[in-house]
Amino acid sequence: MNLEIISKQAVNLIKSVGFFIHTESKKISAKDIEEKGFNDFVTYVDKEAEQKLINELRKIIPQAGFIVEEDQTQKRSSEFNWIIDPLDGTTNFIHALPVYSISVALSCQDEIIMGIVYELNSKECFHAIKDKPAFLNDTEISVSNTEELKNSFLATGFPYNDFSHLDAY
Repeated sequence: MNLEIISKQAVNLIKSVGFFIHTESKKISAKDIEEKGFNDFVTYVDKEAEQKLINELRKIIPQAGFIVEEDQTQKRSSEFNWIIDPLDGTTNFIHALPVYSISVALSCQDEIIMGIVYELNSKECFHAIKDKPAFLNDTEISVSNTEELKNSFLATGFPYNDFSHLDAY
């Protein structure tokens, strides 16, 4: 199995699904939003994007299973599984805040071997294969050489629906 070829195919697919999401962002309205839980939303765009990803990723690795956010009927495999968040940042998406992405990973026997995050509005595609360099679009990236925490730059997100650990932030 050639992970470089699989990664390129998956990146191209994710970008095409990103185009679909971007196009639909201009059409979304309040009637299209369902609340799954406190501050946890889903739209037809999430569901359709997920189905598009499943249908096409299945062609890339037919024997792979799926771990997905919306369609809980998908079966997992004992070997390969695609892990999909078709619209990571649905809350931003429905409020027209231009920071949301598609996140896809591939695991082999429960170990992540490939990951792709495509931020739609900036068209930044972060992708990596285990034990290989990471890339931002076609440019190799790496972590800094900073060794001391005091000289580091750290960033974190804040919880949006589980405030029980808010003090840790």
